[in-house]
Amino acid sequence: MQVLFDLRPPHIVQLQSQRVDITRVLSVLFFVIFILISVYNIGNIAYNFLEVRKSLADATGEQRSVQDAGAAFTMEINRLRAIKNKITVYLEFTREELPAVEFMKALEDALPPQGLKISQLEVRPNNVLMIGSALSDNEITMFAANLERLNYIVTRVDSPVTTKSTLGSKQISDFRLACTIKKVLDIAKNDPNQQVFIPIEGGNGQ
Repeated sequence: MQVLFDLRPPHIVQLQSQRVDITRVLSVLFFVIFILISVYNIGNIAYNFLEVRKSLADATGEQRSVQDAGAAFTMEINRLRAIKNKITVYLEFTREELPAVEFMKALEDALPPQGLKISQLEVRPNNVLMIGSALSDNEITMFAANLERLNYIVTRVDSPVTTKSTLGSKQISDFRLACTIKKVLDIAKNDPNQQVFIPIEGGNGQ
């Protein structure tokens, strides 16, 4: 058994017991600082994460709004395109068909009362070609003159091209006759009867 005796004077022993351990204090201080920095970093990371999530949610909402607006814009474009197609169809009908209809109405008045017959009628934009036959060249000349008098719809009548042929025991004159007709708005402006019909969606208009 060993017994250790401290032979230092009492005041030195007391002073030694009251000495501060700097190394331990620094260690504790560094540990506390480390804990505080770690807590700050964790809090800062958590805050940034929440901000990023919020920004992502806002961006997602804006993206959906843009997608909805794009879908609505696409629907509007399709609707306007459909209206445009209808208008185009009506304009084509107005430009090509209505002048032909008006010409057909006027053609009956231009036919001479004798034996002239039209066997083929080709209506093209602003132009009409008629092929037929008559008992004489005079009927063809009278028919061309009657067409020229329809100046509210006919702008020019070409000279008829005639050939002779026989039908049974009769000799007849075959002819080709072309004339130029006006546009529908010009027809409506000059038509003495003012009876040009233009189609309107959902009904008929005069």
